[in-house]
Amino acid sequence: MAANEVYKEVLLDHFKHPRNRGDLSKANFLQRGSNPRCGDDIEVGLFLQNGVLQQVKFRGRGCSVCLASSSMMTEVVSGHSVNEANRLCTQMEQWFETKDSSQNDCIKGLEALAAVREHPARHRCVMLPWKALSDGLAKI
Repeated sequence: MAANEVYKEVLLDHFKHPRNRGDLSKANFLQRGSNPRCGDDIEVGLFLQNGVLQQVKFRGRGCSVCLASSSMMTEVVSGHSVNEANRLCTQMEQWFETKDSSQNDCIKGLEALAAVREHPARHRCVMLPWKALSDGLAKI
């Protein structure tokens, strides 16, 4: 099976079985991100303790790419310090903005999103939860 097919299966699994999706009522910080053009609407909850994101959760609706990205993001950033989470947001943004299709600069655990990098029209779907996370981190 080609790498791109494996990536698509990983994205589909995160869409069908999203991780860390649920109740945000006890979150320390909430941040919403939406794209009215396509209907993606995500809210990210940050559960913070001693400068560390103990957990990051999300809720909302969106396309398969947006929900898969949200799920993957929560897995990657949970357990990191606020500073490290900010660095991951910046790294993710740079990875999606570059024209170079290499995966050398990919954040571990997000390799499957490489399949979406080939489709610029879907970049906003991937980046919406990351932008919401970044905006939420800015409030801390």
